[in-house]
Amino acid sequence: MSQDSPVGKDGDGGQLAGRVVAVTGATSGSGLAIARRFAAEGAEVVLLARGADRLKALEEELAPRAVGLPTDVGDPDSVRAAFAAIDRRFGRLDILINNAGLHRPCPFESVTDADILTQVRCNLLGPVYTSRAAIPLLRAAGGGDIINTSSEVTIEMFPYEAVYKATKAGLEALGQALGLEFEKEEIRVTTLIQGVALGEGGGSTDWEDSGEHTHLVWPRLQAEGTINRVIGKHGGMTVESVADVHVFIATRPRGQKLDVVRARSY
Repeated sequence: MSQDSPVGKDGDGGQLAGRVVAVTGATSGSGLAIARRFAAEGAEVVLLARGADRLKALEEELAPRAVGLPTDVGDPDSVRAAFAAIDRRFGRLDILINNAGLHRPCPFESVTDADILTQVRCNLLGPVYTSRAAIPLLRAAGGGDIINTSSEVTIEMFPYEAVYKATKAGLEALGQALGLEFEKEEIRVTTLIQGVALGEGGGSTDWEDSGEHTHLVWPRLQAEGTINRVIGKHGGMTVESVADVHVFIATRPRGQKLDVVRARSY
C-alpha cells in the first residue's frame, strides 16, 4: 500500500498515481463518477460491469488509464475470470471498490423470486466473490483497500425495502469480518454508508432499475418526512462528491483505518 509521489494522468499531479483499482458497476451512477475520478488521479482503473458496449465506450474515454472487463459480479466464474485477467495484466491490485448494487423496493409479500435472487446476488454475493478474488492480488501489492458501498437503509427506516436492507446489512457484516481477518496484512476494509446520490439531470442513482413498485414508495417517504430527512436541504449528494469520498478513503496514510464512513447531504 505504497504512498507514491503524486503523478497524474499527464505527469503533473494525481493522488493515486501507480495504483491499480477495480470498480464494480463502473459504467453508471456513482461507479462511473468513481472510475473517472480515479483515472484523473493517475490510477490504472479496471472497469467491471455487465454491459460490453458501455464498457468499451468508457474504456476509450479514459484511455490509456482504463481497461474494461465484462463481469457479472453475481456469477463466481465471471468474477474469477475477471480477476485472473487483472492478475495477468498487473500482477496486483491496490484498491477494490464494491460499488455495484441493485435496488428493487417492493411490498414484501409481492417480491418475486427473481427480484430476491437478483438483489442478493448483486448486493451481497457479488462483494463476497470479488473480495475473495481480490485478496491474493491485494496481498501481492503489500496491502490495499476494499471499499464496500452500503446504504442509509441500514440506519433509516424505509418501507418496502426488506430484501435490499438485508443485503446491505449483510455487506456491512462482511466488511467487519474481513477487516478483522486481514488487518495484519495491511488490507483495510471500509464500509461507506452512502446517502442518496444524484446523477446526471438530478435523478437519484439509488432508484435506477428500481422496479415497478417505485411509485408506491416515494409518496409514503414524502408523507412520513423521510425524504427531507435523508436528502437534506441540499437535495442529495452528487456522484462526484461520492467519488471524492472514495479518494479520501483510499489515500489515508498507512496506519490509519476507516472502518465505517457515513457520507450524506444535509
